[in-house]
Amino acid sequence: MKPKVKSKTKTSSVKVSLAKLANKRNTRLAKQGKLHKVSKKEKKRQIAQEKNEKKQQLASSKESQPEHAESEEESFSDEDVDCFQNFSNARSFLQTRIEEEGEIPKRKKQKVVDDEDSDVDEGEKYERQPRSFAADVAEQKMKMMLPIIAKGKVIKRMVEKDAADEVEKPVSQMSEKADVKEHDSDDEEEVALDKKAEREKEKQLLASMSAAQLYAYRKKKLEEKKEKIASLSHAVIADPQTNIKKLKELRLMLGETDLCVSLTVRKYAMISIAEVFKDIVPGYRLRIPTEKERSQKVKKETKSLWDYETSFLLSYRVYLEFLETLAKAKPIPEKSFLTKHGIHDLQLPHKTRVELGHLALKCLCEMLVHHPHFNYRNNLIATIVPFCNHKDSQFSETACNSIKSVFQQDKSGEVTLEIVKTIGRMVKKLEFNVQPQVLETFLVLKIKEIDLSSGETFKKMKRTEKMLKLSRRERKRLKLKEKLDKELLETKASYDKKQKLKLHTEIIQAVFETYVRVIKLACDSALLPAVLEGLARFAHLINIEYFDSLFDAFNCLIESGLLTNREMLHCMQTAFTILSGQGSVINIDPTNFYKHFYCTLLSVHAASSDQTATIVLDCLDSMISKRRRQVSQQRILAFIKRLSTMCLYQISETALALLAVLRQFVHTYKYSDILFDTEAQGSGLYLPFLEDPEHCCANSTSLWDFHLLLHHYDPEVQRYAKHMIKMAPLSGEHQLSQELSRKSPKELYEMLQGRDFFHKVPEKCPKKRKVRSTDFLDTEFGKHLENICDSVPDLAGE
Repeated sequence: MKPKVKSKTKTSSVKVSLAKLANKRNTRLAKQGKLHKVSKKEKKRQIAQEKNEKKQQLASSKESQPEHAESEEESFSDEDVDCFQNFSNARSFLQTRIEEEGEIPKRKKQKVVDDEDSDVDEGEKYERQPRSFAADVAEQKMKMMLPIIAKGKVIKRMVEKDAADEVEKPVSQMSEKADVKEHDSDDEEEVALDKKAEREKEKQLLASMSAAQLYAYRKKKLEEKKEKIASLSHAVIADPQTNIKKLKELRLMLGETDLCVSLTVRKYAMISIAEVFKDIVPGYRLRIPTEKERSQKVKKETKSLWDYETSFLLSYRVYLEFLETLAKAKPIPEKSFLTKHGIHDLQLPHKTRVELGHLALKCLCEMLVHHPHFNYRNNLIATIVPFCNHKDSQFSETACNSIKSVFQQDKSGEVTLEIVKTIGRMVKKLEFNVQPQVLETFLVLKIKEIDLSSGETFKKMKRTEKMLKLSRRERKRLKLKEKLDKELLETKASYDKKQKLKLHTEIIQAVFETYVRVIKLACDSALLPAVLEGLARFAHLINIEYFDSLFDAFNCLIESGLLTNREMLHCMQTAFTILSGQGSVINIDPTNFYKHFYCTLLSVHAASSDQTATIVLDCLDSMISKRRRQVSQQRILAFIKRLSTMCLYQISETALALLAVLRQFVHTYKYSDILFDTEAQGSGLYLPFLEDPEHCCANSTSLWDFHLLLHHYDPEVQRYAKHMIKMAPLSGEHQLSQELSRKSPKELYEMLQGRDFFHKVPEKCPKKRKVRSTDFLDTEFGKHLENICDSVPDLAGE
C-alpha cells in the first residue's frame, strides 16, 4: 500500500523523495503506537518497487525533452541572442523561468563537434559555450582566507589574489630551485648596493658637518640607540619566552655599522646582553630536540618551548663567539658564522681592538662565573684559561680572578675539575713557559678531604663478587633498589657526598700531577715557588706513594742552593706536614730538614719577615710542637737560643709572635730553665754558627737577648721581654694580659699585623698662642725698650 503524499506544488513533489516521506510516516505511526513490524522480504519488495517507479519517471522525462527543445529553438532569434549577451543577471532569469515551468533539466555531457561538419546555427553555438557571469569573475579574482569568530558569529574573509599566484608554476622542481637561488642572490646584491649607497651618503653628510654639529648628531643617535637597547633588554627580562624575537634584535645590535656610533653601540650591547643573560639563563642545561622527536606529535606548548630553547641557544652561541673573536683581537672573517647572523668586522686600530677585547673578556668571565652549569661551558673554559698566561697584566688578572671565583663558588667540583685539567694541559703544551700566577690559582681550592682508599677497580670487583653470591631474585631486587636510590638522590637539593668526594680526589690528583711534573722536569723555572707553596698547602692530601720521591726531590733542591729562603721554608713545611699526617707510619729520618731549617732562621730578617713569618711559625708548629716526643733536648735548647736571637732584628709583630713561641717552649720543656741561670755551666762551649743544632752546645749559654729587648721601640715588646726574663710566670706581678696570653703565635701575629703603630700620635701639633704687638708694648719691658729707642738720635735725619 503506497503512502499518501500531500503535494503543495509541482516543485515540492519532485524535490522530496519518496523514501524520506515514508520515513516520516513511519516515525509518526511509531509515536502513535500504530506501526506494525515489517518483515525483511516485504522491505526488499518495497525498495524494488520504488526503484521501478523512478526508472519509469526518468524514461518519460527523456521522451518529453526533445519536443520541448525543438519548440524553444524555433522561438529563439537573433534579437534573443543579443539580449542574452547584454544581460547581466542571466542566472536569475533562467532560475525564475525554470520555477514557473516546475521542471529541473538534467545536466548532460557536452559533445565535442567539429566546426566544419556541424550545421548548427549561431544561437545553438552560444548556448553550448560556458557562460561567465559577473559574480563568477569576481569570485575568481578573490582568494578565500581563514574565517574569524567575533561575538559568536563566523565572519568569512576574502582577499584579492596576488599577481604572483596567477603565474603558472614551472613543471620541473630543479628549475624552480634555480629561480629561487637567482632571486635570493639578486636580492642580496641589491641590499648590499643599497647599504653602500647609504654609507656613502652618510659619509658625505658627516664630512659637510662642523665639529659642533657632528657632536650633536652623534649624541642624538647615541641617545636613540641607548633607549632602544634599554627597552629591548627590559622586554626580554620581563618575559623571555614571548619576547624572544626582541633578544634577536638586541643581538643584531652587536653588528652595528653606523659610522658615528658603531663602536659605542657595540660596547653597550655587549654589556646589556651580558646582564640579560645573567637573569634569564635557566638553572639547567638545555637540550635541542632531535629530528625524530620533532617528527612526533606533541602538544602546542611543548613545541613552542622547543622553539624558544632553540632560538635562545642560537643567540647565546652567537654572543659567545662574538666575544671570543673580540677578546683575541682578531678581525671577523668573511663568510663565517658571525657574518651569517649579521655581524661584520669594523676596521679598527690595534689599540682600540685591545680595549674592546678586554671588555669582551670581562663579559666572558661573567658568563662563566654566574652560569658555569649552562651549555658551552667547555668552550668558555678553553677560551678563558689561555688568557691567564697573557702578556698584558689586565687580561691575565681578569682571567685569574674569574677562575678563582669559580673555584670558590663551585660546590660539586665538576667545573673545577675541568679547569684544573685544562691548566695542566696548557702547562705541558707550553713546556712550563707559564707565569706563576696561573698555578697560584690552585691555592684558592677549598678541599679538606679526599678518598684515600683503594681505587674504583677494587670496588667494582667487590660488587661483582657480591652479585655472584646472590640469587637471581635478590640481584633483581638489588638493582631496583640502586635505581631507586639514584632517583631519590636526584630529587634532593644537596649534592651527593660520595660523588663530591670522588670529584675532589680527581681534582687533587690532577693538581699533584702538574706539581710533580714541574719539580722533576723544570726545577729551575719560575713556577717552582708556586708549586712548593701549593704542595705545602695540600701536603695532608698527598698520596703515600709520592712520599719517597718527594723527599728526595726536596733534599736535592735545598742542597743545590738555587732556592730562596721562602722556597726552602716551603719545602720544609711540606715535608713535615707529610710526616705529621700519613707519613707518621713511614720510618723517615728528617734530620737533614732540621739542619736546613736551623741554618735558614738566621737569614730571616725584618725586610723579609712579612713574607716568611707565617711560614716560619707553621714550620715551628709542625717540626717541634707536634713532634715534641721525637725531638732531643739539645735540639730544643738550640732552637730556643736561635729564636731569641732572631727577635733582635725583626719587626715588632714578628718579634712578639716569636716571643709567644718561646713562651710555649718554656712552659712545655721544663729543662729549658738552664738557659735562664747565668751561674750554671754546661759542658763545652756554645758554637752559634755550627750548622748542626745537636752539637752546638746550647746548654752552655744563656738568654741574654731578652735584656736587649727591654730597649725595644715597641712598648708591647718591652713588656713581653720582662715577662720572659721572669721565666714567663702565669700569675703575679709580671704576668701577661689575657688578650695576649690566650692567643696562639699565629693568631697574635695576624692580630698585630693590621694595627696602626702610630695611632696615638696626633696628626697636627697644637698651635701656640701668638703674642700680639700691642700686648707686647703694654708690658713694662716694652715701654722701657720704647724709651731707649726714643733717646737714640736719628742718624739718617742728621
